[in-house]
Amino acid sequence: MHSVAVASPRRPLAGISRARLLLVLLAGLGALLALSACGKVGSTTEIAADGSGTQTLAVTISETDMDKIDGGTKTVEAAIEEHNPGLTYEGSEKDGTDTVFTMTLEFSDAKDYAAKAQKALEAGELTKTAEVTFTPPSPPFSSGYTLTRNFSEKDLTRWAVKALVDDGKIADAEEGDIDSALDPGETTVEVDGDGLEKGWGEADGADVWTNAATASFESVSVVTAGVEDPAEDSYTRTVTYELPRETYLDAKDEFDAFFAEATPEGGELTPAGDAGTTWVLAFPAGTAEQVGTWTDAALATSDSVFTVEAAPDSEDPFSVDTNVVDNIECSVACGEYGALSQSLEVPAGFQGDAQAAAEGGTEQISLEGGPEPQTITRSYGFTGADYDLTVNREGGGSLEMALSIPVADEEVVTEDAILAFLGGDAERSEEDGTAVYTRTAEAKTSEDFPGALQALGLEGADGAPQVDVAESGKKSYAVTVVMGPGGDIGEKIVGPGTWTVQGDGLRPTSLTGDQTDSASLGEDAITVKDSHGVWMTFSAERTGLSGVTIVLLLVGLAVLGLLIAAGVVGFLHREKIAGLLRGGSDTDVPDSSSGPAGPSF
Repeated sequence: MHSVAVASPRRPLAGISRARLLLVLLAGLGALLALSACGKVGSTTEIAADGSGTQTLAVTISETDMDKIDGGTKTVEAAIEEHNPGLTYEGSEKDGTDTVFTMTLEFSDAKDYAAKAQKALEAGELTKTAEVTFTPPSPPFSSGYTLTRNFSEKDLTRWAVKALVDDGKIADAEEGDIDSALDPGETTVEVDGDGLEKGWGEADGADVWTNAATASFESVSVVTAGVEDPAEDSYTRTVTYELPRETYLDAKDEFDAFFAEATPEGGELTPAGDAGTTWVLAFPAGTAEQVGTWTDAALATSDSVFTVEAAPDSEDPFSVDTNVVDNIECSVACGEYGALSQSLEVPAGFQGDAQAAAEGGTEQISLEGGPEPQTITRSYGFTGADYDLTVNREGGGSLEMALSIPVADEEVVTEDAILAFLGGDAERSEEDGTAVYTRTAEAKTSEDFPGALQALGLEGADGAPQVDVAESGKKSYAVTVVMGPGGDIGEKIVGPGTWTVQGDGLRPTSLTGDQTDSASLGEDAITVKDSHGVWMTFSAERTGLSGVTIVLLLVGLAVLGLLIAAGVVGFLHREKIAGLLRGGSDTDVPDSSSGPAGPSF
């Protein structure tokens, strides 16, 4: 059997002829052209020195593109009239074979401009928020005008294109073609007839138009004092400027005039000197509102806000929340690269550091700035604590804990709140502007003493306070004490503590262990300074009688005294008692104490 090989015919381009392929390509190109931009939109924005102005939008559609719109010019005008979000339609006119549709947006200032533009963006179903700034000359920082806006001419006219596409008036156009229907045209911005040049866009997508030459401070530091007592509504503020020498010399007269204008009555300006770069402006004492107004002048800005409010913490009477708003806009004085820092100057220890408060002076708290309040919590507490611990030979004893707080702080926290916090058995005394609250725990034996100490808020290393007394020899003992304030009470003691440890029937003779490394042995007691806890072991010798022994002896002596007294009475009245015991007699038994009895006469 013979096999025959047959060559298969060639299939040019997978079965599509060259002619058909050309037709497909031409059709695709035609569709692409049909869906490409059918016009362009440009604008002219004319602004007066006061910030009012008009943006004129010109939408230009060529004759060829107009043929793609069902109904032509009348359809476009009908869509504008029906869907217009607040622009003024000025009509249409021919420019050669092109048709130009003109709309205007008038505004009184930047805020009004943004509000009216927002309506156009929303009509075009854009989600961005319109933002506009208009900055006039501000010597020495700026010699011209600057306009920023974050929307384009296409954004402002998208609503009209969308209406035509949604109504099916543009041939073969779909929703995805709306943003490509118009190309950007020529755009100009003028202020009082002088043109502004388009600069680099900002980070948020806003376009910048300007003719300004700018200068700025390298850094500005704003420090405000007086927030510790907002009820007084009296604050001082210091503004420190860092200004490169060459920048200052380039506009010396303008900067000198600025500093003079920025210094409020009663304020003080410290110039940089012949070669310096630091200027310091100190405001006089003023209200929060005045501080905001003076800040506007000091930083060539507006709407600076400074407010201070204080209120007790609803859950912690020892804390007061101070809410500070320090909203400063420094885009003019600080420029694009200058840094602004804001802080509060407060008394040292303002947030609860008693040691820093005792040392005096001031400290600074950094502020984030902005329109939202920043909360600074001022914590009050006991600025001193004295612990007087007495231990007896049975492991019991007593502890007196005396907690001190300045009367001025006590007035903020209130005596009632402190007593409620410590417990009803606390006793208050006052001396030299300091209130002292004292609590006492007592127990006779080691079984009861830890619980009594815990009731005062004291803790040990692993739970309850530890007091161990063990005989180590004849009339000698080893005593271990481990305790300190913990929990809520420990958190409220912000100052130093001092312990005095002594014995009842015991006298400390030597320290054998001290974890705090701050204990010192005296003649009759051990003292631990600058510590709120004790963790020690010491040797002690027996002295006198313990309290328990004394009580038992007194009870025994009392019982013995009663027995002796009863014996004496019984001896003196022994015959009467004997007679009573015999049941009585008709003849009286003479009392031996009155001598021999005789007959009665």
